[in-house]
Amino acid sequence: MSDRDDDRTGPDRDLARLAAATARIDADDRFTAAVLRAATASAASDPLARIAAATDGLEPDAGFTDAMVRAATAAPRLLPLPARPAIADGIVRSGRPALVVTALAAAASILFFLQTQRDVDSAIMASVEALEASE
Repeated sequence: MSDRDDDRTGPDRDLARLAAATARIDADDRFTAAVLRAATASAASDPLARIAAATDGLEPDAGFTDAMVRAATAAPRLLPLPARPAIADGIVRSGRPALVVTALAAAASILFFLQTQRDVDSAIMASVEALEASE
């Protein structure tokens, strides 16, 4: 055995053995004809295969192709092109989250105002009490 045979896996060795054993076998013409008859018979029962077989020799005419391209490019568009997105679309799309964020910011500022007002009131009251005590 050569080194190359040692590198092969089990299936590779089996395939190589089968290839060597069948190398001198030629297909019989009757077998080939039977396969072609079977393919033709199945094509007869399949409508798409029949159409493919019937139109196999047809080639498109260059003039026809050019006429189709001209007609397609000259025809008016049936559907309008989509409009470019406007700024208003972005505002509408982000409007609901923006309202939520704005409402949270307003609530936070009111809470901050109330906390600060309470601190200012207590500082004022402390100075007023100091003035009343000194009088």
